[in-house]
Amino acid sequence: MKWWLLACLVFFLTGSVSRAAEPELFNMGFYLPGVRDVPRADVLVTLQLWADEIGKIYGYQAKPLLYENMTDLHRDMVSGKLNIAVAPGMEMAETFRMDELAEGFIGRHNHADEGLALVAADPALRKFADLRGKRVVRLSNDRLSEIFLEVECRNQMGGPCRDQFSVSEEKRDAQLVYKVFFGHADAALVKLSTLQAVEEMNPQIAKRLHVLLDWKVKSISFGMMNPRNPPGFRGRLLSAALLASKQVRVKQILEMFKTDYMERTMPADLEPYWRLHDEYQSLTNRKSTR
Repeated sequence: MKWWLLACLVFFLTGSVSRAAEPELFNMGFYLPGVRDVPRADVLVTLQLWADEIGKIYGYQAKPLLYENMTDLHRDMVSGKLNIAVAPGMEMAETFRMDELAEGFIGRHNHADEGLALVAADPALRKFADLRGKRVVRLSNDRLSEIFLEVECRNQMGGPCRDQFSVSEEKRDAQLVYKVFFGHADAALVKLSTLQAVEEMNPQIAKRLHVLLDWKVKSISFGMMNPRNPPGFRGRLLSAALLASKQVRVKQILEMFKTDYMERTMPADLEPYWRLHDEYQSLTNRKSTR
C-alpha cells in the first residue's frame, strides 16, 4: 500500500504551494498492477476525488492516469506527459534508465526495514540450498519476488526454480508468513516490513520462524518525478514533502497507512533493483529492454 499512500500525499502536498499561483497541470501516472489492497474499480474514483479536492482548495489541476503496463507509462513519462510515475521499484528498474528519473518520494515506517526476507520454520533449513525439494511460497503477480527467487535459484542451485522446488503463490503478503507458521509451506519469500509487522502482532511467529536470507532496499515502491520538470517545481514539491509529517491532516493519512513520515528519494536509490535486473538478465540469457 506504500505507493498508494505516496499518491495521496503527493496530491495533498502539491497544495502547499502558494494559492495565488496560476493553476498548474500535474499529471501522475500509476502502474495499476501495483495496486493490491484497493479494488480496481475504486482506484480511479478515489484518486480523482483527491485531485478534485486539491484543485478546488489550492487551484491545481491534478489528474491521475492509470496504466496497465510499464511500456505505456514509460512512453508518457519520457514524452513529458507525466510529472511523476508511481510504480514498484522492480518495474521501475526494468523500464527506466537512471537519467530518465528525477528525485521523488517514499513513505517510511519507523524501525522497519524494507526489502525481502526468506523465512522458514524448520531448524534444519539454514541456507537457500536446503530448500531443494521443499515447498516455497511467494507473492503472486509480484515481479520482484519472481526475479529475486530466480536469481537465487540459479546462483545457489545452478538452475531455474522450477527444477529445484515447488513454488506456490498467495495474494497477500501476511498469508505467506502464516503458511509457513502453520506448516503449509516450508519457506516463504515475504516483504521485510510485513514480516516485522506480523511478528509484532504475534510474538510466537518471531520465536518459531527464522530468516534464511534477506535483501534490503530503501523502499519497495517509488514515486519518481520527471527530470523534464523545471527544477523549481521539483524543489517546491520536495520541500513540502519533507515538512508534511508536521501537518495534522497528513499525520492522519500517515497513521491510516502505518507510515510515520515521508522521505526524499533519488534515482540512485533504485540501484539495487538495477543490479538485480542485470543479474537476472545475465543468468537467464535474456536481452535487456532498458
